[in-house]
Amino acid sequence: MENWLQFEGPSRYESRYHSAAVCVRGHAATDSLEISPTLAGKFCKHCGGEILTACPSCKSRIRGDYHVAGVFSTRAYVPPNFCEDCGTPFPWMTERLNAASALADELENFSDADREKIKQSLTDISRDGPSNSLAVIRLKKWFGSARDAVGQALWKATVEIATEAAKKGLLGP
Repeated sequence: MENWLQFEGPSRYESRYHSAAVCVRGHAATDSLEISPTLAGKFCKHCGGEILTACPSCKSRIRGDYHVAGVFSTRAYVPPNFCEDCGTPFPWMTERLNAASALADELENFSDADREKIKQSLTDISRDGPSNSLAVIRLKKWFGSARDAVGQALWKATVEIATEAAKKGLLGP
């Protein structure tokens, strides 16, 4: 009777991660590829970018929604920034880091050495780790003096690539 709800793989009553389909710029097409494969498409409806269902590096599936048997969730899906199997940044994270790095090159009144420290700090805040706190302190200090359009755009990019812990440090409690 309920054949229309069944899909290949583990039982629908089992708690597990679904696979996701995400475009190269980070727009989620579906967080439950096994349930809604037709939502994936080949190209993103928001930006036209190619839809990925697996890590370009190691070919493992992109982790989607965590389904708990018998529980309905309204939590919005946020695609991961790094592959859980090989640790490589997904294309959308690489694009964000490259854009932030290019913005750092546009900052005026900063030395080349400071620009390089800013770029390293941007990389550091994108991953949780021991250098995360130092990167937050450095970026807050530098952005206090960069109030022009480039500085504001870089601040926005910084918040987008920051881990949750780094965001708390950057934006406060």
